[in-house]
Amino acid sequence: MHMPRTAGRTALGLALALVAGCGGASPQPVEPRPSASTGGAGKALRSWSYTYVSEEFGNDNRITDIAVVSPKDAWALSWSPSARSSLLRYDGKTWRPYELPGGIAEAIGGQMQNLSLTAVGTGDVWLSGSAESGRPFAARFDATGWHAVPLPARGPGVGNVTVLGPDSVWVLGSDDAVWHLEGRTWTRTVLPFRAPGLVADPTGTDVWAVGTDRKTGAEPPPHEDAPDSRQPASARWDGTRWHRVPIPTELTLSDGHDFSASVTSTTVLADGRAWMTGMSGDEPEPIEDGDYYPADEVPFTLFFDGTRWRAPSNGEHPPAAVLSATRMRDAAGRTHRIGRPPYAPGVSGKVTGADRRQKLLLDEITPVPGTDEVWAAGRIELGAQGYADFTRAVVVRYRLVG
Repeated sequence: MHMPRTAGRTALGLALALVAGCGGASPQPVEPRPSASTGGAGKALRSWSYTYVSEEFGNDNRITDIAVVSPKDAWALSWSPSARSSLLRYDGKTWRPYELPGGIAEAIGGQMQNLSLTAVGTGDVWLSGSAESGRPFAARFDATGWHAVPLPARGPGVGNVTVLGPDSVWVLGSDDAVWHLEGRTWTRTVLPFRAPGLVADPTGTDVWAVGTDRKTGAEPPPHEDAPDSRQPASARWDGTRWHRVPIPTELTLSDGHDFSASVTSTTVLADGRAWMTGMSGDEPEPIEDGDYYPADEVPFTLFFDGTRWRAPSNGEHPPAAVLSATRMRDAAGRTHRIGRPPYAPGVSGKVTGADRRQKLLLDEITPVPGTDEVWAAGRIELGAQGYADFTRAVVVRYRLVG
């Protein structure tokens, strides 16, 4: 799924077995669209509610990704140990299994991992991922159905297909090379540093690369297992090449945390401004046998005002956003708790006392175009309860209201 900011979106299987990436990375924060129904900063907020709960109860069932075209049109990737990855489509009322055409399955060819769904402004949806060999693939759904999208020539280690818009598809490589699809033409550029992905404004036109680079003046690590001193780095795409946008070290390293810093999320606004949050840490101390105590870390927040990155002034704060399964940030920069959804029936078919210990865990959060809602993909889980243990894949929704 495409969230227009970071670098930050199925009972029946696909035509061939797809192995989804099911990493434990936290979902990135997303910004709901303000509406007249949005109350003041101190108003009570509603809880998550379900739009889908799987029938399966086995270990590690989950919805790994979601792409929302509109409140009545959405897609989701589901994963379970039995069915591997499979596709669901929402028609405004019901989530139903959806099988890819055989031609797309043949074009993909083999078991897939790191699958991603992305909805773009035209209503198209992209499915992308990589084979076990690292070979990336992409397929596009439009008014006529699914179509394989030929990717450029690629070397070993190239993957990470990032879709930012109907005419803006990027393939990142492990050697910092980037291929960009515009219309039917691929062009190659090279990032000035290593980045895990790209970040864009809500239209997908203001594109940034955000990653890390070696801290200026830092000594190389004493051996290959020692932590490396890194500093956040950013670059902006001007339509032809990448321009570095400096992030001064004094903005991210302070109060004795002067060893390394990293970015946790980036939000690019439609007016050319941007926000960045991250963590800075002191130098980890060695224990023995090449192991290190983890660094003590403190958070930082930076604001790009259209010209430079700087510390935010009083009254400046990131936009309202859903931050996680339990927290959201309002328009005044204050955080509030989001209530859990209703308890779902457990293995007994009822909600028992043990079932009331179930947790909501999210892998992806995405805004619903034209609304003040966000939808999220993940699972509800009950663990360490003996015979009552279960995991059910879910899609949940949340609306910011007064």
